Amino acid sequence: MIDPAIKHVFADIIVYYEYTFQPLRAAKYLPLVHAYSVLNRRTAILPDSSGRTLRYAQLLFDLSGYQGKLIEWKAFRLGELDEQVIPIKPAMDRVFLEAASEVSQLRKDMIQQLSRLDNDQAMGEWETKVADLLRNTPEIMEEKTVGNFQIGLFAGVARSIFSGKTKNHFTDAMGIDLGFNFDVKRSRFGLDVGLSFNKTRQGLEGKGNWPAAMKTNFASIELTYGLKIPKNKWLAVPYVGLAINEFTPAKSSKDDKRRLAGYSPVVGLELNRIFKNKTNPQENASFFYRIRASINPSNFIKNNSGTQINLKVAVGFDAAKVRSRLVKKT
Repeated sequence: MIDPAIKHVFADIIVYYEYTFQPLRAAKYLPLVHAYSVLNRRTAILPDSSGRTLRYAQLLFDLSGYQGKLIEWKAFRLGELDEQVIPIKPAMDRVFLEAASEVSQLRKDMIQQLSRLDNDQAMGEWETKVADLLRNTPEIMEEKTVGNFQIGLFAGVARSIFSGKTKNHFTDAMGIDLGFNFDVKRSRFGLDVGLSFNKTRQGLEGKGNWPAAMKTNFASIELTYGLKIPKNKWLAVPYVGLAINEFTPAKSSKDDKRRLAGYSPVVGLELNRIFKNKTNPQENASFFYRIRASINPSNFIKNNSGTQINLKVAVGFDAAKVRSRLVKKT
């Protein structure tokens, strides 16, 4: 705002700063700080709009910008600290005070010189000096990296399609699916558990009588290892592993010995579509839809083995620790 009634520039500039820290091992931490300057245009007042006045106001704003850069640079130079020796608040208070004192003295010297000398030479010298300070003070930025370890949980529905002798005696199974995965870099270790429901097609003997049309439960467990192949918001994971399969009567007593189980290799592919990412200072979470298809060349159910195809649709999330640090921008 221009107000000819005033004699001095009132550049209402505030330097904002905030800080936190990245916890490290054994009470160690890395300080993280952000600083920036803001001109309040509603309350800032200039006596006129002459070139000299505008240049002077720009110098005041640039000095505030230099103060913000200086705060970040000083915090970066602190490096790793010990919370038991140097708590975060005193460390940051000292950084802010040192930066404010240094810039306050510069501002005081500039105001004194420019108030005595009404010429362009002094103004030009200060413009060069402040520009050099801004240019020579390294720019600091916060760098976030996602940890190498990630854990995910998911739940959905599954359908197991049987063939061979298994199909002769049991209908296809439909039910719920849930599990978790543990990732190390690009490797994915998974545990996938399904509980499905079906019926016997015709009677059979297996540790007791299984009459036709009896309701049964089918449980399957897949222990797998896969390789993550990401592309944009998609993630493909081809995998191999071990499958454990079991049929039991739906209504059975504790003493019921009827149980048909088998163990077999399994190969498959899962396809994930990430639909949402959520990040906070300590953790990154990705929410996904998942389609998973696998095949057991033979489920090795005793006397009733056959090829088994598993189709699964689920929703879930992956979570990983996020580490932050201040780095010098190159």
